[in-house]
Amino acid sequence: LIVDDDVNHGRSVKDLLAVHDYPADVASSGQLGLKMLLDAHKTQQPYQALVLDLHIPDLSGIEILQALRAEDLAVKTVVLSGEEELSSVAPILKLGAYDYLRKPFQAEQLLTSVGNALDSFKLEHEIAEMHVEAEENARLYEFLLNASPDLVYMLNKDGDFQFINHQLDGIFDVNFQGLAGNSWQSLFKGHEALAQKLQRQFDERRTGVRATIAEEFSYTTDIGTKHSLELSAIGLYEGRNPNQTGDFIGTYGIIRDVTESKRTRRQLQQSQRKFYSLFMDSPDAVFIARVEDGRIIERNPNFVSLAALLWDTDSETLEGLDSAEDKLDNDAFLWTTEYPRREFIRGLLDNPEHHEWVFEKTVHGEQMFFEIRARHLDVEGEACLLATLRDRTHERRAEHDRLNLQQQLQQAGRMEAIGQVAGGIAHDFNNILASIIGYAELIMNARDRLQAPQIDQYLREVVTAGHRARDLISQMLTFTRAQRGESQSVDLTNTISDVSRMLRAAIPTTIQVNTHFSDNLPSVVIDPVQLQQVVINLLINARDAITGNGTIDIGVSATQASGLCRTCGETITGEHVVISVKDTGHGIPEQLIDKVFEMYFTTRAPDKGTGFGLWMINNFVHEFHGHIQVISTEDVGTEFLIYLPTEFESTQAPAPGNIPVPQIEGRIVVVDDEVSVANFIGEVLRDRGYPTVVFTESPQALDYLENNLDDVVLLLTDGSMPLITGVELVEAVKARRPDLPVIYITAYTQTTDVTALTNLGVNTYLQKPFSIDEMLNAVAGLTKLAAVPSPDKQIEH
Repeated sequence: LIVDDDVNHGRSVKDLLAVHDYPADVASSGQLGLKMLLDAHKTQQPYQALVLDLHIPDLSGIEILQALRAEDLAVKTVVLSGEEELSSVAPILKLGAYDYLRKPFQAEQLLTSVGNALDSFKLEHEIAEMHVEAEENARLYEFLLNASPDLVYMLNKDGDFQFINHQLDGIFDVNFQGLAGNSWQSLFKGHEALAQKLQRQFDERRTGVRATIAEEFSYTTDIGTKHSLELSAIGLYEGRNPNQTGDFIGTYGIIRDVTESKRTRRQLQQSQRKFYSLFMDSPDAVFIARVEDGRIIERNPNFVSLAALLWDTDSETLEGLDSAEDKLDNDAFLWTTEYPRREFIRGLLDNPEHHEWVFEKTVHGEQMFFEIRARHLDVEGEACLLATLRDRTHERRAEHDRLNLQQQLQQAGRMEAIGQVAGGIAHDFNNILASIIGYAELIMNARDRLQAPQIDQYLREVVTAGHRARDLISQMLTFTRAQRGESQSVDLTNTISDVSRMLRAAIPTTIQVNTHFSDNLPSVVIDPVQLQQVVINLLINARDAITGNGTIDIGVSATQASGLCRTCGETITGEHVVISVKDTGHGIPEQLIDKVFEMYFTTRAPDKGTGFGLWMINNFVHEFHGHIQVISTEDVGTEFLIYLPTEFESTQAPAPGNIPVPQIEGRIVVVDDEVSVANFIGEVLRDRGYPTVVFTESPQALDYLENNLDDVVLLLTDGSMPLITGVELVEAVKARRPDLPVIYITAYTQTTDVTALTNLGVNTYLQKPFSIDEMLNAVAGLTKLAAVPSPDKQIEH
């Protein structure tokens, strides 16, 4: 660093140093220079040399040197000054300046002074590092000696202790503080016979392999405790050169207490005998096999018995053999082609402490389940597996029964919820029918007076109400089915609004229901049926908790969650959507909050609840990686908080556009036994310019198709029809015309077998009720196939 208030002079000095590979910074004031020095020191990258002008207006060179000494900065300072008096030099050097140059100076003088200053800095730095390293080594050696569990000592040539740690001061009956400078025999005061026996070891003068190594002896304390000790010692010599020893200077030795290790070895031997006994007498079927080739090197009798049962499953007989053991020299019979041995070994290597596999076998016509649990075992340096073979058939059957019971309970809970919302559904459906009938009658009675825009508006209301009815029926069909639905992206605002609206009729008018939904809520991935059941059960619980007037608040918001889950105890972190149901009911006592999630637990009367609503809610929520919190105060109310992880990706349906009408040569055949639906489809297709033939009876349609099949480009048929079903009609047509495109129409999506329709040759299926655009899109796409047969095309929905 160059500190000089003369900017031009400071820059010229920097350029001179740069030419000779000395990078430098420049400070044009004393305050700035001192700050740069202190800041560099704090960052552990200090300046090594300082070229300092003595006379600086804001902070003199003397003041800077005083500050450097106060901060103990090790920078080497070369002072520049125009002073001629030597009296001004002495204070500078006393303050720690490395050199002094009087202006004007030669460039070589500055370069020599700076170079020497840098060399001096580096030398002092290296010396300081060596001092630190030496101190660290000394502390390390001291730590190692004092932390060693062994007694470590050093004797001089006369056999007196120069050093001894205190690790065995609980064994030897001496005062270790007074051993330094005394003979080694003082360690064995009162044990002179033992000391005489150890004379040669403590006076050890040999080196290398001939020195004393692990000489074992017994030492009994004054209170009668016997210890087994090991002594190792080596002679020390003052070396002249690597190949010649010098004068004997003493002995270095270690005494180790091996009492516990000997006891451990005895215990290990006993443990090995016990292990073998447990191995052979274990109620489990146990075996040890080599990892490399499956060779069984040890097995117990129960393994032989169970393995014989498995051999019988392969229609092999043990007749003519002395025992089943004759066949059990390899574990190959345990593995299947679906799960070969190499897969099991790969899993065992990934998890050597515990790996398991369950397989099934048919034994005497009965399906049975077996489990292999194994861990890695080293046997005399060879990799092996120690495994148990267990019959798990009973547990599997019990688990199957438990799952069936759980499914029945869930279905019972679902049906209980349906009973609660039945009134709400009837209320919604009556409103929808009132809207449809009202607008239709309005058009019929006043069509002569109404303008076209009014008629269009009324018709749109009819269509909208019809869509609402379709969605309501779809929700109920989905909710009432016994099977669970597929996980999908769910809009919580719409889903919870629908549920709360359906359930409103089941909640007394004395209870006010409020909903609060945040804007721009992210969607969640969940089974919508289970989500509906969660909300319904929470609302029913909230209703039952309120006596007389009260309030239920339903809210949905996005939050950065925190806190603990009430049931699993895990910390809730990350972005979540929170569903809250809060009531002003009687509350839950603190001692009962954790119990409410247990199966069959309920605080309601026996005929008022099943006791597994909250249990199912807890299972559902955690199945989809969610969490639950409960806040409750007696006589104030309860709030349940359901945390669900968010799904950030969203898709937006494309805006409807004009559907192109392909130019076709031929007719479209429409078949539906519902006259209004068949005529509706025919009118729509004719309005779009498609030549269309409509049939309301399937036998007549089949006659027409058989006589005019070459003139037909597309078949739209209902699935459920009397006399000849839609499937039978498609089979008959496809037998003569496999390339004919087919649209299959059904109102029963629950029983629709998509795979069977694909195999039949159906190209697309539509679910009633469908929109005109949905049907026209399907027709437009398939009429293009008239000239390009594609019998294997997958069904599109």
